[in-house]
Amino acid sequence: MDDIIVVPPGMICTAEQYNRTLNNDATIHCLSRGESIGLTIIAETGLLSLLSVVFVFIIIFRNVVMHIRHAPAGKFSMVQEPMDILMLSLFIGDFIQALGAVMDIKWINEGTVQIGNFCAAQGVIQQLGETGVAMTTLLIAIYTFIGVWWRIGMGVSSVRVAKVMVCLVWLFVLLMIVIGNATHSDKHELFESPTPYWCWLGQNYLQFRIWGEYFWFWITLAFSVFAYTLLFLWSRGNITLDEYSWWKFSIHRSSKFDVNNRNRLQSLIMLAYPIVYSILILPLSVVRWIGFVQERGGGTNTISASATMAVTSIYGLSGALNVVLLLTTRPNSILFGRSTCAPSRKPTVPLATYKTNSVNDTDGGDPSSDLGRLPSRSSAGWG
Repeated sequence: MDDIIVVPPGMICTAEQYNRTLNNDATIHCLSRGESIGLTIIAETGLLSLLSVVFVFIIIFRNVVMHIRHAPAGKFSMVQEPMDILMLSLFIGDFIQALGAVMDIKWINEGTVQIGNFCAAQGVIQQLGETGVAMTTLLIAIYTFIGVWWRIGMGVSSVRVAKVMVCLVWLFVLLMIVIGNATHSDKHELFESPTPYWCWLGQNYLQFRIWGEYFWFWITLAFSVFAYTLLFLWSRGNITLDEYSWWKFSIHRSSKFDVNNRNRLQSLIMLAYPIVYSILILPLSVVRWIGFVQERGGGTNTISASATMAVTSIYGLSGALNVVLLLTTRPNSILFGRSTCAPSRKPTVPLATYKTNSVNDTDGGDPSSDLGRLPSRSSAGWG
């Protein structure tokens, strides 16, 4: 006589589905009541980020329409600086990432996570959004660091360079997804499968997980901390950069806080995006790394569902927090600005003629017009 399978209270899957879960069937996972609650929180944070990014897209659409109506002849371009390209890429990635989290609603409703077209779609969307956000955030950190640390004329302010870099980022992400799915198209290979609370890269594809996503999490985290530490010390006057050689600098006690120091602090606003991202990704990285170590050599991942749900919920807030940063440090640019008649940025002062001892802005420019822009050493009062 066959044993009778009793589905625990709180689960809405069938006895057969629950039996498959008990037998470690990688094609399906029955959600417990606690897992459904945790997944609901993840979906809610994803929805919050999704709606926040949609609000930014509404701002962009409004500004585009107004600019088309009022732009002078010959000045139709919507993109003024690399920041415009990078931020647009970041919010596109945030939107896709949040959409992947919102898709968890299907699993919550059905009580099971199982392979199929929807599962494969969620896996692709998760890769596309999460890796795109990580790599774009890394670009913002690199551009911010170079804008302060390197000399003028290295191509940092080039919109064309930013466009190329962003295109390469998304091309890499798409290639990783296409190659992975094309070389593992058989459904029995379980390339996109339950992991187990949502769909992503299957547990047998650790290398794709690392090089297609987690590597970029970790390198963004490491570089953001590195850049913030050096530039924070520079903003306090603990580091003096050589005027002619970007690799030369000296470390000393902090100089007296003056106008230059305040300008330097303002120039680091763009670094807030990588820092906030690093804070959100750190708990997830720790949990994932522990899981990788446990799974090494065929071991079992013993990370609890509650820990996984908690760190994933925190990470899911990245889109919403990026929107908060944009609204509080918003530059007066055409795409993201408060008004549609955005002033042009002050011309870059040639490095050879810039006086590091000057503390007074005599050009009459509005300092707020530089708020939220990628910095350069000439605009930040470096020394």
